[in-house]
Amino acid sequence: MQAICAAITPFDENGDLDADGLRPLFESIRSSGMDHVFAAGTTGEFTALTDEERLTVLTAALEVFGSEGVYAHIGAASTRQAARLARAAYQAGARRLAAITPYYVTAGPVSTVQHFRALTEAVPHAEVFAYVFPQRATTDVSPQTLAEIAALPGMAGAKLSGRSTAELKPYLAAVPDDFAMFSGADREVIDLAAAGCAGIVSGVSSVFPEPFVRAVSMINSGTDPSSCQPDIEKAVAALGGGDMHLVKAGVGYRGLPSGAPRVSTDPPSEKDLAALREAVAAARR
Repeated sequence: MQAICAAITPFDENGDLDADGLRPLFESIRSSGMDHVFAAGTTGEFTALTDEERLTVLTAALEVFGSEGVYAHIGAASTRQAARLARAAYQAGARRLAAITPYYVTAGPVSTVQHFRALTEAVPHAEVFAYVFPQRATTDVSPQTLAEIAALPGMAGAKLSGRSTAELKPYLAAVPDDFAMFSGADREVIDLAAAGCAGIVSGVSSVFPEPFVRAVSMINSGTDPSSCQPDIEKAVAALGGGDMHLVKAGVGYRGLPSGAPRVSTDPPSEKDLAALREAVAAARR
């Protein structure tokens, strides 16, 4: 099983991309025990980045993690933009490309399959992973549609967010055994492994990597990981389940490049920030 950190994108005090902060951020993730990173995704605020900024982020991640360690998110609302980003990311060295479904205008099953077919044709030598997050992207994918997507040459797996482990089971049953299924359900990492998922893509681990690294290591060694669950629960709670302001604040509390979010969300309360500071300090003791 893989533990994949869904990394933030750091900004400076003016809200500009902190390009100099990218390498130390990714190096810290790597040194925490995370062997893989999901870069320029939802936690990385991809909708608030220009294409040039996204490629800067992906290039920095590749420099630290290498082509096998980076899931480079190139998803976009239009197939044209996603294909252009896919080709540019591949040229930069990315070999694992993740793409969210078309968003804002809801895509149906036929157009969603066509979208991923176009991406695999744009980068025929890459591994492409479908990213399904209907609560954010409006487009959903049924198990039957995912099976069609999985049959496309070049499709290697999928990340499904916003679903419980129980809800993932029909998807796992619909796709081939070698089609890697990932989830964004931080709290359920242990259950995901038991269900047959290939890994967790965790935004919470950008602040609290330790319990996820420990849990996945124990899972992979055949050791009972249940002792990790209380720390995972505490980490998820401290970040409000993945609130962007709290995640970025938490990364900053670890002494890493962060900055305020670009996406428009209400700021957390001082009580929540104080609790987060305490949780970060406790995790680092």
